[in-house]
Amino acid sequence: IHVGAKNSSIRFPYFWRDDDGENISEKNARYCELTAQYWAWKNIDAEYYGFCHYRRYFDFSNVEHEENMFGEVIDNYIDEESAKEYDLIDESIINTVKQFDVITTPFSDLKKIINKHGTPQALWEAAPLLHDDDLERCYRILCKMHPDYQEDADAFLDGHQACFCNMFIMKKAIFFDYCEWLFPILEEFDKSTDYSTCSKEALRTPGHLSERLLNIYLMHHRRIGSNWKFKELQCVHFTNPEPAPQLELPNSHGKPVIPVVFAADNNYVPQLTTTIYSAIKNANSDRFYDVIVLQQDIAGDKQERMWRFFEQFPNMSLRFLNVKRELSGYDLSTNNAHISIETYYRFLIQQLLPNYDKVLYLDSDIIIVGDIAKLYDIDLQDNLLGAVRDIDFLGNLNVKHGKRMSYARDVLKMKNPYDYFQAGVLVLNTKGMRNRYSIGQWLTYASNPNYIYNDQDVLNAYCEGKVLYLPWEWNVVHDCGGRVGNLFTQAPNDVYDAYVKSRSNPQIIHYAGYQKPWVDPDCDYASMYWDYARETPFYERLIKRVILANEPQIPEDVFLPKHERAVGEDNPIRKFVDPLMPIGSRRRDVLKAVARVIRGRR
Repeated sequence: IHVGAKNSSIRFPYFWRDDDGENISEKNARYCELTAQYWAWKNIDAEYYGFCHYRRYFDFSNVEHEENMFGEVIDNYIDEESAKEYDLIDESIINTVKQFDVITTPFSDLKKIINKHGTPQALWEAAPLLHDDDLERCYRILCKMHPDYQEDADAFLDGHQACFCNMFIMKKAIFFDYCEWLFPILEEFDKSTDYSTCSKEALRTPGHLSERLLNIYLMHHRRIGSNWKFKELQCVHFTNPEPAPQLELPNSHGKPVIPVVFAADNNYVPQLTTTIYSAIKNANSDRFYDVIVLQQDIAGDKQERMWRFFEQFPNMSLRFLNVKRELSGYDLSTNNAHISIETYYRFLIQQLLPNYDKVLYLDSDIIIVGDIAKLYDIDLQDNLLGAVRDIDFLGNLNVKHGKRMSYARDVLKMKNPYDYFQAGVLVLNTKGMRNRYSIGQWLTYASNPNYIYNDQDVLNAYCEGKVLYLPWEWNVVHDCGGRVGNLFTQAPNDVYDAYVKSRSNPQIIHYAGYQKPWVDPDCDYASMYWDYARETPFYERLIKRVILANEPQIPEDVFLPKHERAVGEDNPIRKFVDPLMPIGSRRRDVLKAVARVIRGRR
């Protein structure tokens, strides 16, 4: 049921609305889920009436599940697995409901849960946004309208037991009797309450009161011997109740589609934007690029800025897909400080994009100066993926007394370690991968703590013999920390020559390793990176990262008067700047560095 529908311009398909027929939909801001109860009472004829929430459901199984401090069973997602776990099956629900008159969440001991406040009265008083006087006024209204309930109200408020969440299932006669008792009490409270200065939570006080009134109503009928058959069921709280996202094919306007997948987090948005921009700026206008970003936490405002920025390209679409659901239950971590958890997202592509049998996967620390349509068009034949050999790894294989060769053979079980590839640029045969491995298998393999390079090691270990090796130009790793001269030269001669040749005509430049352009603007190929970065809406954020990465460490005991004063002694700005950025502080130096960048000084 869509609650508060009267004050909403949104219409949800397949939903009932609480503003149809006789209703109090306009009171939803104060009455919360009670507007649905009122609507059902006045407009629906049924044998039973039951209410749960969009994220809280009854547990109909016979299994006692572990509860948190609020008396709730916590789970992640509403899916087929959870439906089986909590017996959320129509037949099971019907078999349980028809045996009882009233079903509620458990009556829990407040001396043991919710910070052990002890009594419902103390729990209300401990709520920072609820007013103590509201509970007292409701108590007086109840006692005046129903004197025979005062004993039950006292027993509840001073007792130690309570059921929560306003969840229940009742037979029709009981539900109607409850509504005829409840709503007049709340109406009397509502009309005598001044809400003009209430916070948003305090505005919901009638909803909070109803949760207490339900307890009093049930305690009363137990005391007077109404002989109702009661059942308590645990409450399951799903932290992510939204349905699994479904990606549909974009409107390509008749152009051949190239699906391109990236993975990033909220902190990496400036780099992600720069990478995508370089790809699309050099893309073939006769092709359509379906760009999909796998993520868990990219902020909505950043997504919006990216959408607005890329509107200039009519031959692409940009979509964000949250993968938290797919990764739930797996213990994934990385053994390398320069590798983030997002590196595992590529394993999900075959399942998340069922409409594509071939997909490009690209890291977000690259610049694309060629047309990736040419990369996508490479025929994989019956191989699982296409990739460029990893010259860093191959150089390590030949290091005298090195351990990488034994690692490749003994841990990765590779027949030919010199076939090890770099996984930052991949052409994926997702159809073939779906036929060979499940997502569960990939993520289980990735949970192996013995792997050094995490997902890259997994792909090398389980795709060996089914890899098409791409031309070196499609993944030219930059000279990070002088590795070209110190390590790459130890790779097989033909490999080294091919790599060196590719540097003169790179199609994709990969800033692999710790040395990045947004950390060290003088690193290898950095000027090409900034050519694209300065045209994006996140350029200033990248500049800030350069400044912070190279921020000088100022000794705490430095003699303060030695520092230059960028703002004059008598300048009124000083009274604002000095308290926030004292002379000699790191903040002050960062401010001056930013000012120099803005003025064009080095």
